[in-house]
Amino acid sequence: MEFFNENDITLILNQCGISKFNHLNWTVKDYSDELVGYLGEHLSLTVYFETENDTRAMNFFIKCIPRFDEWKANYLREMMFFNKEYVMLSSLFKKFQDPDGNRKWRPKLLYIKKELFVFEDVTQIGYTMPNNLITLNYDDILATVTSLARFHAQSFIYEERKTKELKRPYRIWEDYKEYLCEPKKTQSWRDTGMKAVVDFLRVFSQFKLLPNFMNIIEEIIPKLFIAAEEQMKPHSKVRNVVIHRDIWSNNIFLKKQENGKIHALLIDYQTVLYSTPMLDLSSLLYFNTTMSFRNQNTKKIIEYYYNVLSKELALENIDIQYIMDKNDIMKTYEESLVFALTQASLIVPITAMTNEKRKEYFDNPETSFKINCISRSEEFIEVARENSEYKNRVIELLDEIVERFKAFSTK
Repeated sequence: MEFFNENDITLILNQCGISKFNHLNWTVKDYSDELVGYLGEHLSLTVYFETENDTRAMNFFIKCIPRFDEWKANYLREMMFFNKEYVMLSSLFKKFQDPDGNRKWRPKLLYIKKELFVFEDVTQIGYTMPNNLITLNYDDILATVTSLARFHAQSFIYEERKTKELKRPYRIWEDYKEYLCEPKKTQSWRDTGMKAVVDFLRVFSQFKLLPNFMNIIEEIIPKLFIAAEEQMKPHSKVRNVVIHRDIWSNNIFLKKQENGKIHALLIDYQTVLYSTPMLDLSSLLYFNTTMSFRNQNTKKIIEYYYNVLSKELALENIDIQYIMDKNDIMKTYEESLVFALTQASLIVPITAMTNEKRKEYFDNPETSFKINCISRSEEFIEVARENSEYKNRVIELLDEIVERFKAFSTK
């Protein structure tokens, strides 16, 4: 597969501020032996060139549709994941501010076409991806929440600017709703995950011996998933933003700066929605922290998010009180927990696996089809029986659903 021609590579270098060079050459290879994600293929572009004073090599990160897994490539096309991200990167995000330095919230995009994106490789400047087997610590979470608030601020800033230009209220949903809603074809993936939640609870829940336990969870889990699907739509009473919806460890890059503080960048905008920002904040916490951490820190983190968002908006002379009522934010967060817990119940059983186990399941077209579209209960239960840390992390999350929402049952 021919990825680039000389004009493409020249454009990439120009985006990096390099306009004069000779003896241009480049290679493309696998990004790493580790599985970076499973909703695309990740490659490394290395460009070799000479300037007046030096011979240089620069590395870049490529995300593209899978080249050698036809089923996964077609699946991603059907789910519209790449199309969502393409439109965000090539259109909407170009209308957002893209600051450098401490206010930077995503890696720089250097080149884009429908099924191939080239970014700066932030690992070259000291960023690393957190270990998916370990939950994030407090400093890592604050750094991630900082970038999340800055990302969300861009939706408000853009909408306020367009409102002034048009002299009427403007919302991003007007122009991008086709790309900011949940594709109907993802329903089988959600249904398969929901069934796995019920089956995992049946085997491992601390409540499994309670009277009518199975009757209760077989009633409340589907109700919660239906409620979560409603929450993924634009909220009718509070301001909405473009939400990432998938901020787990493989979509976060972290770097310890010279001042000792952690800085975070967010990647992979292929499952974006337009809804309340609290869906992102709550799901981030449930994807990446323990129950103990959340019990101790959630209120502080919500306050911190609000303060960062307030400062970002103030830079554009926007009063946050006009955008978001501080008195309502905790209520909106609590409402968002239906989404956060159900979404985490779909994501964490996958993300908490070792990279080797995920490769075993997702790099094989047959097992990948089964897990995504038919059933993944057997695989999750198998991993839990082999790995107690995995079992404990997943069941803590799923049992919290039972504890919090058993009132959803009428039995």
